[in-house]
Amino acid sequence: MQITIEMIETKEFKTKPRGYDPQEVDEFLDAICDEMARQLDEIQSLQQQLAAAKAARPAPAPAPAPVTEASTQQIKPVVARPVAVPDSDFREILEMAQKVKNETITAAEAKAAAIVAKAEEEAADKLGSLSEEKEKLTGQVEALKAAAAEYRAKFEALLQAQQEAMEKASDLF
Repeated sequence: MQITIEMIETKEFKTKPRGYDPQEVDEFLDAICDEMARQLDEIQSLQQQLAAAKAARPAPAPAPAPVTEASTQQIKPVVARPVAVPDSDFREILEMAQKVKNETITAAEAKAAAIVAKAEEEAADKLGSLSEEKEKLTGQVEALKAAAAEYRAKFEALLQAQQEAMEKASDLF
């Protein structure tokens, strides 16, 4: 079934308690009709352009008649006709377009490779600086562990000395 703009404009939908908003549906259908009308106009315009282009295209030249003595006696004036563009020109244009395409792709690939190389270099630099920072922090952690162990040993020695002093003092009493 071919749907026309008139069918869309006149279509009525049943309403249900929990159905679609009729105003919203109508607005959407109006938008569809407008787009269909625009597309139909464009199709008609393109068909007219095609017909005009076909009409303007020169008919192929008839094959020349064989030359005879009788035909050479009655020479008629030659009427200028439009010259068709040779296929070689079209091929040349296509080759140029292909060349431009290939050059563009090559340039884009080179640019992409440069971007990737730069990103890899930046990543390597950041990784190197992070490695240096990690080593520095690891050294600081080791120094803190050693200081903590030394502090603990001194604290344990102090506690031991205090315990011994307490035991001696308890012997006095």
